[in-house]
Amino acid sequence: MVCFVLIMAMTVVAFCSVGQAQGSKQEDSSTLGLGSSRAQAADTQQLSSAQRASGVADASSSVDGVTVTEAADATEATQRSITVKDPDPVVVPIAVDETNALAKQKANEVCTLDPLPTAPRVAPDVNDGTWQSGIASAYSIETNDDGQGNFGVTNTASGIALTHQSVTVAVPEDKAYLVGSICEICYNGKVVIATVTDTGGFAKYGRALDLAPGVYKAFGANSYTDWGTRNVYYRFI
Repeated sequence: MVCFVLIMAMTVVAFCSVGQAQGSKQEDSSTLGLGSSRAQAADTQQLSSAQRASGVADASSSVDGVTVTEAADATEATQRSITVKDPDPVVVPIAVDETNALAKQKANEVCTLDPLPTAPRVAPDVNDGTWQSGIASAYSIETNDDGQGNFGVTNTASGIALTHQSVTVAVPEDKAYLVGSICEICYNGKVVIATVTDTGGFAKYGRALDLAPGVYKAFGANSYTDWGTRNVYYRFI
């Protein structure tokens, strides 16, 4: 009987020793927290997808192996506005003697030949001290003479033929030194840049200029009789 009890006691001790040895196996530290990390990575991926779907940008950084996500709302981006200044007012000639390079050069100096479509058009300041005021008559090939009583000719003092489109003017005979110069004429707020190509005996009638067809037509007259005589502003440039 004593032997049976002793054998049973030894069996119990052996069983406990074996159980303790099996349960005391060393843990693998490389697997600690693996499930937590995977869960966190999945959450981060889902969050990034949701942010992209809602138009919110995200920026990620890594601190000690942990991913930190910072969301930036696109509506908070700085917006830049550009203010465009309105064009300055410009004087635009309605006609220029295109046959004369000097006339085009002078026109470009005192006027704007290629203005912006939105630039306001204005009349020149005829009170700036550089302008004169006077009566201008008009002539054409029919009324032009060669100084010897022959009318209907194209002769001029400069030798440049008068045409039905000439953007030119004549000055009084005592101002023949102005032939070849450029004359800026302003009528009713409109400007024409013409070349002085002729002289005439009209000063005794109180006239300062005689306008060729291209000039008075630009100002809206149909003929030299339609123009008649009108007061204009003019200057030599």
